[in-house]
Amino acid sequence: FPTREYEPSTGEDLYRRGMYTFYKRTAPDPNLVLFDCPDAAVTNQVRNNSNTPLQALATLQNEVFFGAARQMAFQLVNETAADDEGRLRKAFLTAMGRPATSTETQVLLQLLKQSHDWYLAHPDKALELTGGDKPADTPPEQTAAWISTTRILLNTDEFITRS
Repeated sequence: FPTREYEPSTGEDLYRRGMYTFYKRTAPDPNLVLFDCPDAAVTNQVRNNSNTPLQALATLQNEVFFGAARQMAFQLVNETAADDEGRLRKAFLTAMGRPATSTETQVLLQLLKQSHDWYLAHPDKALELTGGDKPADTPPEQTAAWISTTRILLNTDEFITRS
C-alpha cells in the first residue's frame, strides 16, 4: 500500500475536524490501538477497557490533548473567578462533571503553585509552552502554569475513561 502522509489543517480549520481520524483497516492509528479500539474487520459486542502507563504517556504527547489543555488554560485565566481556587474548581467540574473534593483542590493548587514557581525561574520555557500566545494582561509564566495544570487534569484516568 502506498504511504499516505497526513497534513494537519492550519488556522481556524485546525479545530474543525477534531472528531475525524484517518483509518486504514490493515494499519490502524496507533492511538486507536493503544486505547483498545476493536478490530474493524470483525464484529464486536463488548469493547475492552485497559489502563496502562503507555496511554498516559501518549496523551501527554498528543497534540490534541495539548491543544485542549492550552485552550482550557486560556479560558481559565480569562475567568472572572476571584482566585485560583475558584478557577480550579470550575476546571475540575468542567473536566470531570463533578465537584472537586477539598483534597483534590489542594493537590491541584499545589501543582499550580509549583508550576508557577518553576516557570518564573525558567521564563524561556514559559514562552515556549505558550507559543508566545497568552490571554491579555497575563504573564506567560502564569499562563504556562495553568497549561501544565490543565494538562495533568485532562490526563487523569477519570477524564479519559468513560465508566
